[in-house]
Amino acid sequence: MYDRVVTINNTHWPAYRKPGATLVDLRMFDPNDRSPNPQLVFRPEKLRELGIPDALIEAAAKSDPQGFLLFDDLPNQTEPATGHAKESTSEQST
Repeated sequence: MYDRVVTINNTHWPAYRKPGATLVDLRMFDPNDRSPNPQLVFRPEKLRELGIPDALIEAAAKSDPQGFLLFDDLPNQTEPATGHAKESTSEQST
């Protein structure tokens, strides 16, 4: 289902790219579920421990189901973000 990874405060979250936006899933495995297929749950207290900004946690808490964020693309963006910055290499002589 997911085809991207989004980094928020040095943590990685699964994401799905759709035309004009990116959907990010901030749910985590339920630590109390010991089944072979543990459930994903929204854990705001754990997100705070990981340093996720409160504004993002509050927005994810309001989503239905809880734990998802939808980021619209910026206007005039020609290419979708890939998560990799283009680096230029230049040497300076001293």
